[in-house]
Amino acid sequence: MKKLIFFITILLAQISFAQEEEVKNYKWDEVPKFQEIPAEFATYPAVVLKDYRLYENKVGGYAYKAFIVKHQAIKILSETGISEYNKVAINNRYVRDYRDLRVRVIKPNGKIEELPKERIVEKQGTSEKQFAFEGVEKGDIIEYYYVIKDYPDFSGSEYFQRDIPVLDAKFQINKIGQAYTYTAAYNGMKNQSIDKTTIYTASNLPAYKFERNATNMANLAKVYYFINTSKAYNYISYYNSLYSFADGVNAKSMIKGFVEDLKLNDSAITTDEKIEIIDTFLKENIEIDKQYNYKKVIETKKMTSNMVLYFYKDVLDYLKIKYQFAASTDKFDDKFDKENVIPEALSEILIYIPETKKYLAPFQFWMPYGQPSALSVNNDAVYFNQEPRKQVTYEFKKIENVLMDDNITEITSSITIDDDMETVLVNKKSTFTGYLASYFRYIVKYIPQDKINDFVKNNIFSDIDVEVQKYNFENKEYKNNYTPEKPFTINSDVKVKESWIENAGKNNLITIGKVLGKQASLYQEINRTNPIVLSYPKKNINYINLNIPAGFSVKNVANLTFNKEITNDNKEVIGLFKSSAKVEGNTVKITVEEFYNFTYLEKEKYTEYRDLVNALYDFNNASLLLTKVN
Repeated sequence: MKKLIFFITILLAQISFAQEEEVKNYKWDEVPKFQEIPAEFATYPAVVLKDYRLYENKVGGYAYKAFIVKHQAIKILSETGISEYNKVAINNRYVRDYRDLRVRVIKPNGKIEELPKERIVEKQGTSEKQFAFEGVEKGDIIEYYYVIKDYPDFSGSEYFQRDIPVLDAKFQINKIGQAYTYTAAYNGMKNQSIDKTTIYTASNLPAYKFERNATNMANLAKVYYFINTSKAYNYISYYNSLYSFADGVNAKSMIKGFVEDLKLNDSAITTDEKIEIIDTFLKENIEIDKQYNYKKVIETKKMTSNMVLYFYKDVLDYLKIKYQFAASTDKFDDKFDKENVIPEALSEILIYIPETKKYLAPFQFWMPYGQPSALSVNNDAVYFNQEPRKQVTYEFKKIENVLMDDNITEITSSITIDDDMETVLVNKKSTFTGYLASYFRYIVKYIPQDKINDFVKNNIFSDIDVEVQKYNFENKEYKNNYTPEKPFTINSDVKVKESWIENAGKNNLITIGKVLGKQASLYQEINRTNPIVLSYPKKNINYINLNIPAGFSVKNVANLTFNKEITNDNKEVIGLFKSSAKVEGNTVKITVEEFYNFTYLEKEKYTEYRDLVNALYDFNNASLLLTKVN
């Protein structure tokens, strides 16, 4: 969390001459040598032979600058690889000066063709330099490096894994005198630091393969780095920076007035009720906007996102409600690390109330008091304890799972086919509780009028081409987050613009399952590398009513019957896709239930998960036969 950390004003450093020269005057080998490509990588369109990233920060002695090197070489192994990897764009938005930029192509026979500097152009209207390797052929190596002078970078991350293999990767950053450079590397990056230079390397990194519902980004080879003046940065250091950050300024009179105005000192009001009142007032009356005077947030009705943390902390302190700061990661981006503290990765900052066992998510203004942030559910976290005049302690534990039945989407669709047997009209009532309800309530407040149709289409008819003819929202006020019996509701009438009906002589086929929106299949994904990870448990219920056109009957209702399950070791059903259909009078009535009562599933259970997802896809593409009645 960059905001919390690094207000480093004194970095008295003198970098050794040799170290600075290595980066500042970086040169490639005039006759390069690269590693042999392993046989298992030979089928890829290209392979990264070298990926070096070197940082040299120089601060102190009237110096405030950095030198950065990026050096990359890629071998083209197929015709496809030419078009995919023969272009390079370098963002120079914050670059102070280019010291060197060289580009070349190395032919299989060893001939080297260097690109003239005049061929390196800046894209008009952007902040990029770009160049293309023209005349590249299969077997060529394209290579470039640049050295730039920039401002010091005190925190960041570098990802080395990509969609093609990487044979030789290197990250390097210097240490700065009285400040300390902290790093952590994951998933194949090896620490080879020497003296005052931090170095990580990797060899033969496999290509990154995206998998649905997996912690893809968390599994990539990467390095985090940051600079801090603490000699031994640890979780106590992190807590101190978080607590100092949350301390804000002295605003006791504002907090006292706020508490008195809302009568929060009333002993008859429970802790749960008090926090709901605080949270509802904040979310209904205050906007996140530029506001530089914390003491006037109630008066101006504006505060920065930082001030939300100040405010919760100050009010809880005033009311003497015990709480714990807790920090976790976005589980899809980063695995929680108990050994190394990586502030940038600790993106999920929470306030836990032990008495009520509920959470506040101060940096997610759409989230009401109650559930933890969606991306941290069932993830490891650090919880801090601080009693008055006692030493701060901390413990690692998992953030509690949430209830599936608190996150339900229920949709009722009525489908009518026009007399032309081509036009399909759909009336939908969509209700949401839990995370989706909270999120939708927040964003509909800010969607421009000309974008609301897109919001309805994207969230109710995912990737289906429809024309929204009418819509309205129910229970959109923030306070309804605390009233589950008033779900956020979208009522919509649409005309389907794509073809759902296929003429088959006297008969017609309608792909009625498309009313659920486009669904993905896993038929092509046979082997699974990663466990299945979901944000949170959830349930979807769909009631679909097809009005049978006059003069037609329906014959193959059984095509819409599916039943796939995922069970745990105790044979309990934790995942389900089940549909049933019947004809009642002139209506086909279909019920679809889908739920995922888990957040983590070992890859050994992937076949069950795959079958469930594919059942949903098959339902989505299933057709009903409308037969002309003689």
